[in-house]
Amino acid sequence: MPAVRILAAIDRFPEDDAVLLRGIEIAERQGVALTIIHVVDLPVHAASAALITPFRGQAEVAARGRIEAALRRHGIASAEVQIRIETGAPADRLIEICSDLEPTLVVMRAHQKPWIVWKLLGSTSEKVVAAGCAPVLVVKPTIGKPYERVLLAIDGAETAPTVLPFVTGLLPETSVHMIQAVAITPQFEQAMLRVGLARCDLTAHQDVLAQHAQARLASLAADLPAGVTWQVLRGEPAQELARATHAPDVDLIALGPTRIGLLKRVFIGGVTRRLLRDAGCDVLIARPAGAVLPDVITRRDPTAVQTAST
Repeated sequence: MPAVRILAAIDRFPEDDAVLLRGIEIAERQGVALTIIHVVDLPVHAASAALITPFRGQAEVAARGRIEAALRRHGIASAEVQIRIETGAPADRLIEICSDLEPTLVVMRAHQKPWIVWKLLGSTSEKVVAAGCAPVLVVKPTIGKPYERVLLAIDGAETAPTVLPFVTGLLPETSVHMIQAVAITPQFEQAMLRVGLARCDLTAHQDVLAQHAQARLASLAADLPAGVTWQVLRGEPAQELARATHAPDVDLIALGPTRIGLLKRVFIGGVTRRLLRDAGCDVLIARPAGAVLPDVITRRDPTAVQTAST
């Protein structure tokens, strides 16, 4: 079975201090060394190899020096980390590395691109998430306290049994609060209003959706470890989940797997994108459905589900 491996994708400091510290925190909990990945983004145009080769060597030495300086600044022993310097397009190279190493978790920084650039091109973290090659923990620039309370966003009955063992195996000292947002889709609302349905009927329909969600979460909680709590939110899921992350006692929100397909490899869903942009805490995205979850699950709970439901 694959070994537990925590990767931290580092670009520059001090912006990536939070990535480094979260990565080492989780690696220490798992009793493994942290692997730091830095990708030197060299131009790939028709420049001569005679010019590119020495520049690559200088860039790699400089990058390693910056990482080692950050380790010393934070009092992290060199024996606790492995440093790997790569070259290429950062997102593409990280996806290749994840496919090769099959890490338990990749820790990355939330995007900090100008809004228009992010809107048009996306971020490196979004591209790695969309590739679905590993679970990804996207951290905010601010260095926070150790994770204590995790929100687990539920979207279907299969989410909790699949993702909860992964979250508790990765972060065994955290408490978990399951949340599900229910809303009538705008398309359905407009269709019902066009045929003469009253607003009060739409409200009654949302009440029914909420009651079904409450019954489902209560049933799930009954089969899960003691201490797992749950809550149903009313409103558009992306907005309500993002709002929930700004509670002062919330340290992390975890999203369950989604179906994987051609479009999912190019784009990520609206809820995930909204949380990566607007969440008030760090965001953990599990691997897509159909992919084997990391061995951290079976290492701590041999009876846990290893693949996501379709």
